[in-house]
Amino acid sequence: IHVKIPDDCMAVQIGECVQILTGGVVVATPHCVRGPRAGFGTSDVKIARISCPCFIDSKPSFPLTLPEGCTSIHACQAGIGRDKVPLLEERWVENGMTFGSFLQKSFEKYYDWSS
Repeated sequence: IHVKIPDDCMAVQIGECVQILTGGVVVATPHCVRGPRAGFGTSDVKIARISCPCFIDSKPSFPLTLPEGCTSIHACQAGIGRDKVPLLEERWVENGMTFGSFLQKSFEKYYDWSS
């Protein structure tokens, strides 16, 4: 999904931990960053993309717990772009899993550390 952000606005991407903690009410933003492409715009000049990410994480021991009455199925399947990133239910494998364990499991799924 390509999103155009007005000049006087700021975009905020919500992560999967917030999706878990809200039981899927707030949905994470799948994203990828692409480098400049030849022929972008009116000439063959490459244009750089500049961003300044600010990741706000909890302490590693923080438990990622669903709100009362929510199911992991609802929280995990609430996302968009599920075919673009490793499935949340393959990384967040139990209610109360710590942020640190979730992050490690996510790294394992995103990257093959054995090669």
